[in-house]
Amino acid sequence: MHHGTVLFDLFVILTAAVIAVPLAQRLRANSIIGFLVGGLIIGPFGLGLVADGEQITSVAELGVVFLLFMIGLELSRERLRVIGAKFAALGGLQVGVTMIVLFGVIWLAGQSIPASLVIAGALALSSTAIILKQLSDERQLNTRFGRAALAILLVQDVAVGPFLIMAEAAGNAGTETSPWISMLSGFGAVAILLLAGRFILRPLFRFIAALKNPEMFAIATLFVVLAASMLTEIAGLSMALGGFIAGVMLAETEFRHQIEADIAPFRGVFLSLFFMSVGMSVDIGLIYSEIITILMALVALITIKALVLYGLSMALGFNRISAIRVALSLAAGGEFAFVMFTIATGSGAVSGEIAAILIPVVALSMALTPTLISLGHKIEEKLHPKQSDNLDDISADTEGVEKHVLVIGCGRVGRVLARLLKSRNIPFIVLESDAQQVARGRAEGLPVYFADGSRPETFRAAHTDLAHVAVVAVGSPHETEKTVALLRQHYPHLQIFARAQDISHIGALSRSGADAAIPEVLETGLRLSDHVLSACNVPREDIDAEIAKFRRADMLLMQELAPRPGPKK
Repeated sequence: MHHGTVLFDLFVILTAAVIAVPLAQRLRANSIIGFLVGGLIIGPFGLGLVADGEQITSVAELGVVFLLFMIGLELSRERLRVIGAKFAALGGLQVGVTMIVLFGVIWLAGQSIPASLVIAGALALSSTAIILKQLSDERQLNTRFGRAALAILLVQDVAVGPFLIMAEAAGNAGTETSPWISMLSGFGAVAILLLAGRFILRPLFRFIAALKNPEMFAIATLFVVLAASMLTEIAGLSMALGGFIAGVMLAETEFRHQIEADIAPFRGVFLSLFFMSVGMSVDIGLIYSEIITILMALVALITIKALVLYGLSMALGFNRISAIRVALSLAAGGEFAFVMFTIATGSGAVSGEIAAILIPVVALSMALTPTLISLGHKIEEKLHPKQSDNLDDISADTEGVEKHVLVIGCGRVGRVLARLLKSRNIPFIVLESDAQQVARGRAEGLPVYFADGSRPETFRAAHTDLAHVAVVAVGSPHETEKTVALLRQHYPHLQIFARAQDISHIGALSRSGADAAIPEVLETGLRLSDHVLSACNVPREDIDAEIAKFRRADMLLMQELAPRPGPKK
C-alpha cells in the first residue's frame, strides 16, 4: 500500500523513529543507530512503506546543515585554546596519518584517487556524540586519556570544513574543471563568507537582541544558517558547508549559547530525518550478498585506526595504558561519514554501490564504540591493576577506634563530610578505591585508606562492628546500592546514610537498607537558593524559613519514596 504523499511518508518515518529509538536506547545503543535501523526497515529495500525517499531526502538535507552548524558553533577560539599543544598535535597527526593509511588501502583495493581521498577522510573521523556521552557516563572525561580523546574530537571537528570542500572538489575530478581549482574556489568562498560574517553578524544580533523578541532571535539564527547555506550552494559547494561556516562565525559572538538553545529543536527534527533517510538508502540485499566484505572492512577500519592512534600516542609520550584507551575509544567511525557519503555520491565522487557497503560498516563500528571503550578499561585493569589494599595495615592503624563513622568514598562529597567530622573531633575512617583520591585526602590530613569499600573483609578491617554510623558516598549508583546492602546484611545495628543520584534513586537505596538517602542535587539547590534570595535582599529569617519549609517538604517526599526499613535486630 503506497499513499505517495509527503505527509504519509513523514508519518511513517516519525512512527518508526518513535519505536526504533527507544528500543535502541533500551539495548544500550546510540539513538543514531535507532534512526538508521528504523529507516532501513521502512525504506524501499525493507518493508517498502516509504518507496520514494527523494522528497524526504530534500528535507533531511536541512538536518545535515544544522548538524554542521552545531559543530561549527562549538569551535570558538576560547574552546580551541584549552586543547594544549600536545593534544592538538595528537589530534592533527591522527587525522593526517589515518587518512594516509586508509587512502593507501582503499586505493590499492581499486578505488580512484578522488574516491579514496573522500572515503579515507570520512572514515578518519570518530563519533563525538557517542564517545563523549560514554566517557561522561563513566566519569572519564577528566582523566588523561579522556582529555586526549576530547582534544582529538575537537581537532576532528576543525577538519570538517576542509573535508566538505574536498568531497565537492573530488566530484569534479572527471570533468573539465580541475579539482584543485574547485578546491581553491571553495576556500575562497569560505574566506569571503567568514570576512563578511565578522563585520555583519555581531551588529545584526545586537540589534535583534535589543528588540527583546525571542521569536525574532530564532528567526534571525535560521536566516543566517540558510543564507550561508544558499551562498555556498551558489558557489558550487554543499549547503552543509554553509551551515558549518555560519556556526564558526557565530561561535565568536556573545550570543552563542542562546543561539545553540534556539536551534536545538530544529536541528533534532531535521537530523532525525537525515539519519532515517540514510537508513532508507541501505540495500539489505546488497548487505546480505556482501556481508563478508562488510565484516572485513569493519575489522580493517577498527584495526587501522586503533594501531595509528596507539603508535602516535606512544610517540608523543603517553603511557601505554592511556595510549591503549585512546586508541580503542576512537577506533570506530562517526556520524560525519554519513554526511560525506551523501555529498560524495551526489557529486559523483563515490559510487552509490560503494557508499551502500560503507554505510553499514560505519554504523556497525559506531554500535561497537561503547564496547571498545569498556574493553580499554578492562585492559587497563589487566595491565595495571589497582594498588592492592593492605587490610592488615588498615586494621592495625585503626586499632582501638570505636563509635566511629565509616565513610566509604573520598570524592567531593566524602571529603567535605570528612573535613566536618575532623573539625568536630568525631572519630572516623575513610575507605577509597581510587589511589589519586587517597593521595589527595592524605595530603589534607584525613585518615583515608586505600581499600575496596564494597567487600566484607574490608569492613572487618575498618572495625565496622564497633562503628555506629556508615556513610556511602561513592559516585556509582550500582556500587552504592551494593555497598549499602552488604553493610545492612553484616551490620544490622548501623545507621546507614547514602548519597543518591536523584530522588528516583532513593527507593532502590531504601530497599537495599539505607536509613536515609540524600539526593546530591537537593542541598546544592538549597544552598544556591540561599545565596540568590540573599542577593535579592530577602530578610535572613525569611530565607531560613523558606529553606526549612522546602527541606521539610523534600524530606516528606523522600519518606514516601523510601519507607524506612523494618526494625533492626
